[in-house]
Amino acid sequence: MALGQFEYFQMRCFVAVAEELSFRRAADRLNMTQPPLSRQIRILEERVNLTLLERTNRHVRLTSAGESFYHSAIDIIQRSEHAILNARQAERGEYGNVSIGFVPSAAMKFVPLIAKRMKETMPNVGLTPIEMMGYEVVEAQRSGRIDLGLTRMEQPRGEIQRFKAVSEPFVVAIPKDHHLAQKVDLSITDFDNQPYVSFTKDRGGFLMETLGALFAGCGIMPDTKIEASQTHAVISMVNHSLGFAIVPRSVRVMQLENIVFRDLELPKQFRSDMYLVSRSGQESAVRDRVKDLIIDVLKPYRD
Repeated sequence: MALGQFEYFQMRCFVAVAEELSFRRAADRLNMTQPPLSRQIRILEERVNLTLLERTNRHVRLTSAGESFYHSAIDIIQRSEHAILNARQAERGEYGNVSIGFVPSAAMKFVPLIAKRMKETMPNVGLTPIEMMGYEVVEAQRSGRIDLGLTRMEQPRGEIQRFKAVSEPFVVAIPKDHHLAQKVDLSITDFDNQPYVSFTKDRGGFLMETLGALFAGCGIMPDTKIEASQTHAVISMVNHSLGFAIVPRSVRVMQLENIVFRDLELPKQFRSDMYLVSRSGQESAVRDRVKDLIIDVLKPYRD
């Protein structure tokens, strides 16, 4: 027997009679008269080829087949109503799941802030955060593997749209046992020829190029002792006194025992920017609502 052999309304009629054990009370509950209700029950029994209700002039009771069918009908009705509710919530951007690809440095502060706000204001929307390199975020966006992305890559590609979500200054991370850690007025020139922990070119290339331009513009050349691909690895090296590092200000959430973070006066063009990327032409109320949420959450970090 296929579900299409009987109608949703007929199941609702049957459930009402099964629960009220009275055609009169069931008809009142459904805001209809008894004759059409009785007709719907007869049609349902004919289509399933079962006697679901035993009727007398005084009593109505479920048969054994009717008892079993009642429980299945309740399950189908609840599932149907749940599906309709989910569809309506999805239409309003209140239900669904959004995947966000992000560069590792966003994991320290920005992604947790986004997740917390979503939990508070969009409890029926699931979040799938996926850590990637910057170029991987853009490629995953183009292929449709993620809904939104946070990357440091400046140039959009093709259908990829971008919005500058974060623009924060750089700070210097110094081992506590470094002689510059106690200096009051630090300048970028103080770090000329000092042991330096750099980002790698292959997986930390954007930050490496930005900081390389900074050093060249200020006329200094730190002594690169070690390179690491991700921000948490760079900070870990600093924590073990392997050199200083220049990192985005949000990295200060990593308070390790042997590191001090200090502000630096740098040329205005040298900032750590992060872009929210999305693919044009994708219609999704849930995605667009999360996109607006991210823009709002990260607004304080666009100074």
